[in-house]
Parts: sequence; C-alpha cells; structure tokens
Amino acid sequence: MMSKPDILLIGQITVDDTVPASPALWQRQLGGNALYSLAGARLWCPAERLGVVARVPRDLPFDMVSTLTNLGASSLGLVPCSETALIEWILYEDDGDRQSFPRNPSLRDPAADMNTLYARYLAHIANISASAEDIPSAWLPAKAIHLAPQVVERHQASVLRLAGQIGFISVDPSPHYSRGLSPAALHDLLPTVSAFLPSQAEVQHLMGAEQAPQLVTSLVSAGFSEVVLKRGRQGCVLGVNGATPELLIPAAATPIDLTGAGDAFSGAYTANRAMGHPPLEAAMRATISASMIIECFGTEQAFQLEPADAGRRLKQYKMGEKG
Repeated sequence: MMSKPDILLIGQITVDDTVPASPALWQRQLGGNALYSLAGARLWCPAERLGVVARVPRDLPFDMVSTLTNLGASSLGLVPCSETALIEWILYEDDGDRQSFPRNPSLRDPAADMNTLYARYLAHIANISASAEDIPSAWLPAKAIHLAPQVVERHQASVLRLAGQIGFISVDPSPHYSRGLSPAALHDLLPTVSAFLPSQAEVQHLMGAEQAPQLVTSLVSAGFSEVVLKRGRQGCVLGVNGATPELLIPAAATPIDLTGAGDAFSGAYTANRAMGHPPLEAAMRATISASMIIECFGTEQAFQLEPADAGRRLKQYKMGEKG
C-alpha cells in the first residue's frame, strides 16, 4: 500500500548525457531536480515521510518505479506524460564547472531562430513539469512542499493552489523567469511562499552594488519571511524576517559532479524545516547535503549516500563554525 508522505517534492525528471572534462566515454544517467531534491532530503528524513511528484515522459529510457523503489523512495506520485524526455548534454570543465545543452532534435533545429528554439524549450519544460494537480489527492493536506525550478506558470499556479493545504512551501525559482524581476515582483508572483531558495545565478541581476547579505535583506523586506541565497563555493546567506542575515561557509568536500547541489540543498532545507528545525539548523543540514551530493556522480550514487555520514559531517561542520 502506498504510504501517505507529509513532505512533498515536486519537480522534473530528465535524461542527463554527461561528458567528462578528460577524454572518456560519456554516460547516460537518470536526472532531474525532483530526484536531487529527494536525495538531499532523505539524508535527514525517514523515506516514508517523503513523496516525490513528477511527470514521466513517454520515452524515458528508465523504469522509474523500479529505479526509485530500489533507490529507497517509498512514496511515488509519478504521472505518465505524452511529452518526450528532455535530454541534455552536460559538458564538464576541469575546474568542475559545466554547461548544458538540449539534445532533442526539435530543440536544436538549425532551421529555427533562437527565439523559436527558446520558446520550444520553455514549452517542453512546462509539459514535463509536474503541477499541483498531479499531487495524489490522498497526500493533501501536507506539512511541507518544495517546488524545484520550473517555468513560471507552474510555480505561480501551484503556489496559489496549494495555499491553505500546505503548512510550509519553499520555492527554488527558475532563472527563466527570475532574471529581471525585482524583489517585490518576485514576491508578488509567489505571495504565499514560506521560504525562497534561489541560487545566486537566478538573482544575479539584483546584486549590482549590493552585497549578498543586503540582497537577502531586500528579499525579506519584499515579503519573503525566509530566504536562503545559495552561492556554491561561497556558501550561502540565510535571511529570516526580523534578524540579521547569517553567512554560512560551505562544508568541506571534494567535488566530482556539481549537478544537483542546489536541488539537494533545497530538498534538505525544506525537510528539516518540516521536521521542526529552526532556519539556521536547517541551512546547516542542507549545506551538508549539498556537499555530499557534489562528491557523487549522478542520482544513483546520490541515493547511496548514508544518513549516518551526514550526521557525522554535521558535527564536524558545527565544530568548524565554532572554531
């Protein structure tokens, strides 16, 4: 029998064709922000409390139910989708940075101009993105939900529809809509969000002369009661209404694959807040999740990470913070 989770993770499932920096064979992997969010959350939260909601493209070359069950996911809200899978080349550099490009023929048609290709890309993402309507009705109401990056119409509609049914809503915005918007406009778009969890690249246009803590303060002042600005190698900045922003250093890690770090952070932050941990503790635990994810290659290895190891790393991290 399907269990009833109370912490939900909504996002996408994709196919990642990864190309290493050093000459070697590329590999095809199961990817997507829904899965990395789940991988980060499960390091702190019992699997039976976590539910992943995602659309399954019709030609996805993986058996999602078997794959996720084998990886320890117990509550699956998987919805068949008529769209083809989004396949992306992920090209790595020697320093760990990466670029991604869609491989789908319709999304790289040389006969189409850039505006047409971009519109097709956004439409494709929208079609494979889960919505609030895709959540199994038996799972609602729920304690918390995290919305991984999606197109604007998905986020806006889901946030409004779920208000009153979810105790804690977190959103990691997509750069496809966040770039160019002011703090006030972002809050107007997502008015009932409990925690706003952007990566720096998604709000880089707001930096200007402002430093990261000032930007976080601006977002909190615009109406977001909790903000975590994820800054990769520079750690993160936590802002809570009525408090001075906190700067958190990154946890020690030996990066192998940076894919999914921000999603793992967001999933872990949301799960820990739902479990009753205060924002600073949740941000520390999320930092550990991100550090462990980047030491893996792909989702399969990410789901093999041990919660006990996360707990040990958290103790070491806190000792380093105090020292």
